[in-house]
Amino acid sequence: MPTYCINQSPLSYGFENDTPPYLSFICKAEGREAAIPRIMHQHSDRCELMFVCEGSGNYNIDGKNYSVKRGDILLFNAEVLHDENPQASDALLIYSCGIEQLKFVGLPVNYLTARAQTAVMPSGDSYAEIRAIFDHIWRQVAQKQQYGREITRHLLSALLLLCRSIWLKHQQHDTFASLLLGQRVKNYIDERYKSDISLKSINAALNANPYYLSHAFKDYSGYSPKQYQTRRRIGEAQSLLLSTDLGVKEVAWAVGYDNVNNFHRIFLNLVGIPPARYKKYWLTGQIQS
Repeated sequence: MPTYCINQSPLSYGFENDTPPYLSFICKAEGREAAIPRIMHQHSDRCELMFVCEGSGNYNIDGKNYSVKRGDILLFNAEVLHDENPQASDALLIYSCGIEQLKFVGLPVNYLTARAQTAVMPSGDSYAEIRAIFDHIWRQVAQKQQYGREITRHLLSALLLLCRSIWLKHQQHDTFASLLLGQRVKNYIDERYKSDISLKSINAALNANPYYLSHAFKDYSGYSPKQYQTRRRIGEAQSLLLSTDLGVKEVAWAVGYDNVNNFHRIFLNLVGIPPARYKKYWLTGQIQS
């Protein structure tokens, strides 16, 4: 009978000061109706981990475009902009969780990996293990089981350490040259997305060839500069609808739209439901025709 002793290997540093992270939420998106896009946004107080059990989608994380599929793990470090577009299907099943107080040795707070690493990683042989952990966390939280808080804390720690080991095993760093121009365009738009921005103004500010700039940013992000600006505005609008008491008109003005009808049309086109119904959906969990 094989026997393994866990203290034979040298200690690998995990959470700094042995302080465990905290689960702020867990979400289970299941079925076609749950495939509601969450346009460009970020979180300052937490990181998020997402696992595609079944389904696919297109996600933009820190300006880079990813086509995700079954078994992929998605990481949204704190303060990193991300854009979520799951593909609507009856088979869709995606877990996501928010994590606070995460601190690995050598990384900023609420970072699972260095920012230069890829934000999406296939789970590979760990698919069943990761899915089982998410299933157990969901059951503990949803059913409020006895000792659920302690069990959840240990399950979350196991999940994070497992995912971090997967990233460390397959470390990938983008080259500086391939990121430079795309990142500069992204930074320029992020700082001014509520104002009118033209390709001409970006070219002038960055002293770049207009044709090359547009193609370089599309290769980098998956969007044209105008599309990226629009998604930043609508993503901020979603955040304001969910976190404030502002009406649709005030939200439109706050993100840079003078014409409320234009805002309503663009929001509907990107999110799939009008702004007012979007807010009601997140409050009630129901979409009404």
